[in-house]
Amino acid sequence: MIVSWRRCLVGLAAATASAAALVATAAPGGAATHAAEPRGIRIEAVGSDTPVTVSDLVSAHPERVASTSYCAVRDNTFGCQQGTPGDGLVVAILYYNSNFTGSEIVIFNPAYQVGCTSGTGDNEGGANLGSYANLISSVHTYHSCDIKLFDGDNATGTSTGWLDQAGSLGSMDDRANSFKIS
Repeated sequence: MIVSWRRCLVGLAAATASAAALVATAAPGGAATHAAEPRGIRIEAVGSDTPVTVSDLVSAHPERVASTSYCAVRDNTFGCQQGTPGDGLVVAILYYNSNFTGSEIVIFNPAYQVGCTSGTGDNEGGANLGSYANLISSVHTYHSCDIKLFDGDNATGTSTGWLDQAGSLGSMDDRANSFKIS
């Protein structure tokens, strides 16, 4: 069965995420830091079941590298893990603004080849957002993954339902402190 994926095109830095860092901001040497919020990204409809990796997000918008952060998640763990962004399968992108615009956090799993399992009863990783807490306004998931946002650290407190794609988070807008992937 062919599944229609929506691929977000953003820049990528070749930085390795630190296991001690909650979410790593990736900016290559010499990249300019954006003083103002960058323009929204373009969304391209892709009619295939080809996996979307972080490295697929590279070439179209290299100017977005300075405003993109990366978080590697792994099954049955909590917290961003060590992982090179170029090696990861994208499971979700969290956006600072509604309708999938603004700065973003790319969540990826370096171990995945085909994506998440179906259903929401398993634990495919999660993390606290740390300094990125209370900034998220929209989310998009990939590869059969779902995400749940929480207003407390360690996946506690009020939460959204399981989300695949949400251009607005309603009452959870700018309130997320942590997330879980399933």
